Amino acid sequence: MSQDANTGRMYAGQPVEDRQRQRRARFLESGLTVFARDGYANSSVGAICKDAGLSSRQFYEEFTGRESLLLELYEQIDKESREAVTVALEKKADATSLELIDAAVRAYVTSIGADPRKARVALVEVVGAGPKVEKFRLELRRVWGSLLASAAEDAAMHGEIPTGDYEMRVLAVIGAVNYVVDSWSGSDPRPPLDEMISVLSRVIMGAVGA
Repeated sequence: MSQDANTGRMYAGQPVEDRQRQRRARFLESGLTVFARDGYANSSVGAICKDAGLSSRQFYEEFTGRESLLLELYEQIDKESREAVTVALEKKADATSLELIDAAVRAYVTSIGADPRKARVALVEVVGAGPKVEKFRLELRRVWGSLLASAAEDAAMHGEIPTGDYEMRVLAVIGAVNYVVDSWSGSDPRPPLDEMISVLSRVIMGAVGA
């Protein structure tokens, strides 16, 4: 049944569309847990349903399969982290290039690295998960390259760093940054956040400032 057909209907005193949103959110939360815990390749719809306390019939009413769930999770995590970085850069519009990089890295790490499950799924499990997921991952990587290259170009206009092909330089270090963030997020105990941010900021600064 379509969402429109359910609009206005009630079930157990609650609008049907609200129950559907809550159910979808439970599947997303359980997908995050299962993909991070078992690995996407070793996961199953059954394990996700068990964690969510819902049936496979209910799962397939929301998703076509594990891949569509992974794609939605990945898009959600990436969007949240990109928005956090964008806001951080806007707040530091008049800062030095190093301050801009530091703010962007801090926002990114705080958004994607605070929950080890998010870091694991968005930075590790999506890699090699299938042609469709890989195509989407590369598209998002290019979006990140454009966003960070734009910030570097703004700094260059103020004469703080030399002009250059920033998008290529940023793409060259994104993989290294993500590896460090995933490693830091899953560490117990975690190294100090400020220490990790300082290291990543210097790496990025070296790439765009050379």
